[in-house]
Amino acid sequence: MATTAQSPDCLVSALNDSPDTSSEDIEEGRDVYRPGGFHPVYIGDVYHDKYKVLNKIGYGVYSTVWLARDLQASTDGDAREFVALKFLTAEAYGTEKDIFERDILKHLKAQDEEQLGYAQICHLIDDFEHKGPNGTHVCLVFELMGETLRSFGAWFPDSMIPNEVMRRITIQLLLAIHFAHNNNVIHTDIQPSDIFVKIRDYTLIESGYLVEAPIPQQDKAEKRYTVIRSRPLRQHYFNNDDRFDHFDIVLGDWGVASWADNHLTEVIQPLALRAPEVLIVDEDQSLGTAITRRSSSRSLAICTS
Repeated sequence: MATTAQSPDCLVSALNDSPDTSSEDIEEGRDVYRPGGFHPVYIGDVYHDKYKVLNKIGYGVYSTVWLARDLQASTDGDAREFVALKFLTAEAYGTEKDIFERDILKHLKAQDEEQLGYAQICHLIDDFEHKGPNGTHVCLVFELMGETLRSFGAWFPDSMIPNEVMRRITIQLLLAIHFAHNNNVIHTDIQPSDIFVKIRDYTLIESGYLVEAPIPQQDKAEKRYTVIRSRPLRQHYFNNDDRFDHFDIVLGDWGVASWADNHLTEVIQPLALRAPEVLIVDEDQSLGTAITRRSSSRSLAICTS
């Protein structure tokens, strides 16, 4: 199976073309822009006196992610001239149940770089707090990544990642998990959208993405923030002759991660991957117990038959 890319034109068209929708229906939606919620980010804004927002590249349940230029970085090929700026909701910190993301990222970053798996973590570069109209937001700065495994398969026929590529990804993912566990951290939410493919050629951001990616028009005078669509890097992070079986990945998005001895929540794993008995609500413990016992009995019968 091929380990080089299909034509990027048809892939990007398929990923980006969608019918026009109102701002309420775009990605995170307008309703999250409220006190305690998301911060309204505008392209051209400068945060922490150094990070200039260039475009929106992603979003999640608790954050939006933006391509930013570090105005204090050198311009002689420094990979960190461009970074990913993640704005958390104001409610992520400062409540009775703060998430652990920032502390966990700092803890992982402080470990020995020679440890196996250290290089397979999406490490924190910088962090700061920003006070906005919806509250005070923790902002996390990361090394910029190309895309997630969720979209990576689109580069291959029938969206099937070849075995030799998947083998490399799997080994690196296991190293990341091993590193985290050895340092008392549990990710709890491993899924394709949290596995990031590393950039192969940083020059393509300036020469390709910033030239070709549409820049949304925004109006700071608007009474209510208008949500804009994300424009991921997609084809602007590697060259057509790059071999996919040489690509590297990192494990990122530690937003719901826990310490091994201090849990953010007792119900973990992505919702779609949870076992049926985990999904049973607490009010129906008898049904949950019955399903668990039935599943255990069936598994034992299969193993001994």
